[in-house]
Amino acid sequence: MSLLALLFQKSKLPIILAALLGILTGACSAALVAVMNQALTSRTVADALTLMPAFLGFAVAVLVLRIVSQMQLSSMQQVALLDLRLSLCRRMLEAPLSKLESAGPHKLLAALTEDIAVINSTISVIPGVIICLATLAGCLVYLAWLSGPLLMMILAVIAVVMASVAIPNRYAYSQFYKRRESQDALYSNFRTLIDGAKELQLHHARSEDFFNKELKPTAEEVSRVSLTTNNLFIITGSWGGFMVMAVIAVILFGVPRFQTVEMSTLAAYALVVLYLQQPLDGLMNQWPALSRSHVAMKKLEKLGLSLADPEPPADGAVPTKFERVELVDITHTYYREQDGATFTLGPINTMMRRGELVFLVGGNGSGKTTLAKLLTGLYSPEKGELRVDGVPITAANRRSYRQLFSSVFFDFHLFERMLGLDQPGLEEKAKGFLSRLQLQHKVRVEDGKLSTVSLSQGQRKRLALLTSFLEDRPIYVFDEWAADQDPLFRELFYREMLPALKNQGKLVFVISHDDRYFHLADRLLKLESGQLVSMPDTAPTAVSA
Repeated sequence: MSLLALLFQKSKLPIILAALLGILTGACSAALVAVMNQALTSRTVADALTLMPAFLGFAVAVLVLRIVSQMQLSSMQQVALLDLRLSLCRRMLEAPLSKLESAGPHKLLAALTEDIAVINSTISVIPGVIICLATLAGCLVYLAWLSGPLLMMILAVIAVVMASVAIPNRYAYSQFYKRRESQDALYSNFRTLIDGAKELQLHHARSEDFFNKELKPTAEEVSRVSLTTNNLFIITGSWGGFMVMAVIAVILFGVPRFQTVEMSTLAAYALVVLYLQQPLDGLMNQWPALSRSHVAMKKLEKLGLSLADPEPPADGAVPTKFERVELVDITHTYYREQDGATFTLGPINTMMRRGELVFLVGGNGSGKTTLAKLLTGLYSPEKGELRVDGVPITAANRRSYRQLFSSVFFDFHLFERMLGLDQPGLEEKAKGFLSRLQLQHKVRVEDGKLSTVSLSQGQRKRLALLTSFLEDRPIYVFDEWAADQDPLFRELFYREMLPALKNQGKLVFVISHDDRYFHLADRLLKLESGQLVSMPDTAPTAVSA
């Protein structure tokens, strides 16, 4: 989708108004040139003076229209920027998790900053482009009125000029793609610089290698490609300006050799072409911005984050009162970086009931977290299906299905605010859980916000557990929650908290390596190389709420 089509989709009236103002400004500019030409070709000064009111009128009209169009531009730019940013954030919230993970945080960050900034800067030039095009069209109409055959000759020369400019511009446009890909790599290096600061500072040789072999070459590549494209546009822009003089030379010295034309007509043509140099220069100067915005939008579409308004998703309801969740022939394939090969999880067939405490065990890389993401609906299975009491989970009801789950994944994120938990007595409930988690002296919940999250990893996980308990969902998923806890809190988690959730009728799904607590599970599932293997069950139960 082009930028103009996107803006028209999101804000029809402002873009139509900007276009109309641009057309009016261009028409008045063309009329101003016509009046200037008539004044210059007048027989007497008195005849020229009669045109002064028209000249002043069109000059004032151009001034007023330019001011109004710029004010309209400022308003449209800010509204469009806000809408584009929020649209992109909304698409990220609704995009499949697997697609976001495969893109990587550096590419998503580049999309939110670099691409949106480029698109926003291009919005500011659109009214100018419209004014330039309208001025160009109006002047061509005037030239056609003066002499149709002469206009055809001039257009043929202009076509040759445009072709000579278009070829290097196409190469420069291709370089924008290369530059944008290099920027993704640069953002990745920036993240490494921030996230790996401790490791880099503790190892000078590693720090120097990272700077000299990764960060510096990538930054230099971005700079080199940017310089190449900028120089190309400078050359083509200057060449275009020079070719305007060439067109004037053809008008003044070439046309009289092949066609009889009055000198007044030639002078008018030369004047108009000279006047057109400004809008032509404007178009040439704005071409790089338009090219960059096109590359930015293509980049967003490649990430699956098109800014076009999506179709509203159907969202069928999934009952919160259920008896069982089934995974039927579920498979999922993904790329595994550690060995550079694809890994297939499944087919998985299992059933879990409300009121069960289920442990999932297995070695590293066996697919445990992937299975948890499939169970929670964060991943869509490539084959097979999820069922709740026999009802298949599809795109129409997957969002509703996800609302059954509260989870603390191994790579969890801790929000400072209790987002989505606006409920009576929240602070009192939180106070009780904080005391139970022995965090009451470190953290408070005030106005729905945690007083601090600057804690150790184990304490942060306990805060994530607090948020999970306050959500009070029917199904709980814990991915290696106890890995960062001391023995006291492991005992509390396995022997008190998990049984308490089970007794409340929750389905509790726990990924764990703590084999000393496996006997507490109602069922033990084991993954080996993406396949579930048989394990002895431990007295399965189903608790009715």
